[in-house]
Amino acid sequence: MATVLIVDDNTMDRRLAAGFVEKVGMATKQAIHGKDALEQIRRDPPDIVLTDMLMPEMDGLELVRHIKAEHSTIPVILMTAHGSEEIAVKALKIGAASYVPKQNLARDLTLTIRDILAVATVKRDEQKALACLSESNLLFVLGVAQGGTHESIVGYLQNQLRAWRLCDEADLIRIGTALHEAFINAIEHGNLELASDLRDSPDGAYQILGEQRRRQSPYRDRQVYVTAHLTREAAKITIRDEGPGFDPRRLPDPTKPENIGKISGRGLLLIRTFMDEVTFNETGNQITLIKRKTPDSSDD
Repeated sequence: MATVLIVDDNTMDRRLAAGFVEKVGMATKQAIHGKDALEQIRRDPPDIVLTDMLMPEMDGLELVRHIKAEHSTIPVILMTAHGSEEIAVKALKIGAASYVPKQNLARDLTLTIRDILAVATVKRDEQKALACLSESNLLFVLGVAQGGTHESIVGYLQNQLRAWRLCDEADLIRIGTALHEAFINAIEHGNLELASDLRDSPDGAYQILGEQRRRQSPYRDRQVYVTAHLTREAAKITIRDEGPGFDPRRLPDPTKPENIGKISGRGLLLIRTFMDEVTFNETGNQITLIKRKTPDSSDD
């Protein structure tokens, strides 16, 4: 049986909402303001929180902030009344799951609670399953003509690292940057064989040649293969193109002062700075990036 914590400083409104919820077989608990609600949540977490917006001690907005920070798996539904619309919008932006106007409680409340509980249950089950998962392998295949698709893959991999709790949010941005640079190298310099020096051309020669080659053989037929091996300790991501490759031993050291300003070294500098380990295969058409678990991102 699901338990709903109803938070409202108005006794009649609490009882009214509780009546609707209990009528469909759910249990209820009641709190008179945000601070009271947080104390109850810490002692005995409910399945869902239904809160008024305008209350003494701690209003609905602050309550949403605290629940989001301390109990992120508990969804919050807002009860809005005239005069609370602006604060309700703020609460939705920072994490509330939905809202029901008080004048529509009889019609919409129980249906909204059921819908949110269904979604929350799936999310909690996903987290339970992930807690038992020790290893995962992914494979992506990206064609030259699929412009922009690599950004979606980068986002997906960032979400995977977040789900596996391998790093914090700041590192996720840096890892995303490193992956983006690695994809650009594979697509543009690898499969399309575009020379970095062309970027210095003021007439847009780099972009023009790139668009031409996306429609020409053999460039248009080449693909990028991405594998990701995830464990509780690290993520290993390999990006391989079908271009002719290069001799990795001839790469200039991007960390040397004389090379930092060069266009050709910027991407590699970012990749090596943001990842824990970076290696190339002998033919230079494959890069392997490793990011190890950061000490402060342990499982809860």
